[in-house]
Amino acid sequence: MPIETVLAFCGVAFLAYITPGPDWFVVMPAAVTSRRTGWIAAIGVQCGLLVHMSAAAVGVAAVILASATAFSVLKWIGAAYLVYLGVRALLASRRQSSHPVEGADDTDHPVRTAGLRVWRRAFTANVLNPKAALFFVAILPQFVTPGGAVAVQIIGLGLLDVALGVVWWAVFVLGVHRLRSIMGGTRARTVTDRVAGTALIGLGGVLAVTPSRV
Repeated sequence: MPIETVLAFCGVAFLAYITPGPDWFVVMPAAVTSRRTGWIAAIGVQCGLLVHMSAAAVGVAAVILASATAFSVLKWIGAAYLVYLGVRALLASRRQSSHPVEGADDTDHPVRTAGLRVWRRAFTANVLNPKAALFFVAILPQFVTPGGAVAVQIIGLGLLDVALGVVWWAVFVLGVHRLRSIMGGTRARTVTDRVAGTALIGLGGVLAVTPSRV
C-alpha cells in the first residue's frame, strides 16, 4: 500500500477522532473522575472499534448496513442506549450538586471496582453506534488498494486507526482530567456530567432520526 494512501487515511481518521461524538461524551466524565477511569473508557471505545473492524473484514457490517431493517434495529438500540447514558449522567450531576463528595484520586477503591462498568458502557456505546460501523464500511475501503487482499488491508488500516485512537485518547484524557485541577473535583464532575448527559441525549435523538438507508 502506497505511503501516500496510508498518510491520507491517517488524516481522515484523525479528523474523525477530533470531531465531537458519542465517544467523546462517554470518555469525558470518566476522565474527570480519574485518569485511570478515563483510560478504561477509552480502551472500551477502542475495543468497540475492533468489533466494527472485524465485522467489516468479514463482510457482516456491509450486510447489516445494506438491510434497512437490520440498520433500523441497530440504530434504535444505539439511540436508546445513548439516551440512557445521557440520563444517567444528568442524574449523576444532580446527585453530585446536591451531595458533593470530593472524589477520589487514581488510587481510590471505588474507582478500581467501577472499572469494568466504565469499560462496558464505553464498549457498548461504540458497538451499538451504526455510524462507527459506517466508517469501516464506507470510508475505510476507499483507501484499499485494488487487487490486494481486501480483508487484510481492512484489518491493517483498522489497526492503524485504533493505534491513532490510543494516542488521541491519551491526550484527551489528560486534557480533560486537567479540568479537575482547575475547577475542583466536584464542580468539574458536575459540569462534565451535565455537558456529556445533554450531548448524549441529543446525539441519541440525532441517531434516531437518521434515515435507515445510508
